[in-house]
Amino acid sequence: MIRALIVDDEYFVRKGLITTMPWNDFGIEIAGEAANGEKALEWMGGHPVDLLVTDLSMPVMNGFDLMRSVKERYPHVRVIVLTCHEDFHYVRDALRLGAIDYIVKTELEQESMEEALRRVVRRLNELAEGAPQEGAAPAGRTEWSDEDENRLQQRMVEWLPLHWTMKDDEFERLRRELAELRPPVPKLQKVAHYWLVEWNRTLHAPFLRDWLNRIDAIGDRPAWESFLSELRDRLRRHLQAAAYPEDVTLRILRAADWVKTNMDAKITQVYVARTLHMSRGHFSKSFRDLIGKPFPDYIKELRIAKAKALLLQTAKPIADIAEECGFLDHRYFSRQFREETGMLPSEYRSAQV
Repeated sequence: MIRALIVDDEYFVRKGLITTMPWNDFGIEIAGEAANGEKALEWMGGHPVDLLVTDLSMPVMNGFDLMRSVKERYPHVRVIVLTCHEDFHYVRDALRLGAIDYIVKTELEQESMEEALRRVVRRLNELAEGAPQEGAAPAGRTEWSDEDENRLQQRMVEWLPLHWTMKDDEFERLRRELAELRPPVPKLQKVAHYWLVEWNRTLHAPFLRDWLNRIDAIGDRPAWESFLSELRDRLRRHLQAAAYPEDVTLRILRAADWVKTNMDAKITQVYVARTLHMSRGHFSKSFRDLIGKPFPDYIKELRIAKAKALLLQTAKPIADIAEECGFLDHRYFSRQFREETGMLPSEYRSAQV
């Protein structure tokens, strides 16, 4: 059995990870838990550990400092990063420090739990068999540098708006520019995982979870090209099933992507509809049909998710978080947050031992 240590300053997060994820089914035994990096090192001093599963933002000693210490003292220990940040850029430094994978805490439902553990065990087996590290250079490259990594992440983000599903020239351009970077296959697998998680947040399409299970089959570049083409066809069929003209579909997709980075109080259904030169009724129906949920529910879900991350990862006052997430005032924010999570923001933040 692989002996794992769970490190997270949030008590309920730790207990939730330990009790809900099917560790034993994948040959992993939870050997211990700790509330911060300092406690983790203290525990590791007296217990054997093969796998460290750690949060990044913690008091006393954060996950980055813990990883550096573990790399120096226990170089055989593999590290998985826990984060509330869906943005791949946030875990970049952790991957550079040697983390072999990451798990987004806010995405952990049963299917994604199993997929995450399957991915982790596969990576551990590859390392045990002497496979190259994830950052290793692909064939024909002398190295995979920080500059290469930054360029890859820029290309990744360009795929998030789904316009390319409807535009052949846009799809070919994005595919060509990504191919020119020649990332190693493990990088491509992680790119695919990131895309599918983000696209599911936009489209709420159950079939995307099935595609997570196909990532393991990407073993070489021809398999990657086939994966891209087939996924594009599936996404396009999904969008075309709503039977809207292409220009309407593209406008709705742009709106869904735009609100993710513009969640201020001015964003209302009327405002977005007017910006798109659509009537409120037409926009409302089109958005619900194409995205899978009403616009008010969609933006509320995004705002609550952002608020959760800010509550866990920062010490900002609740009133400031409410404003940053687009709520009119902190009292309304607290009501909406409790309605969604069953807890007040202050309770959510302090739910730890």
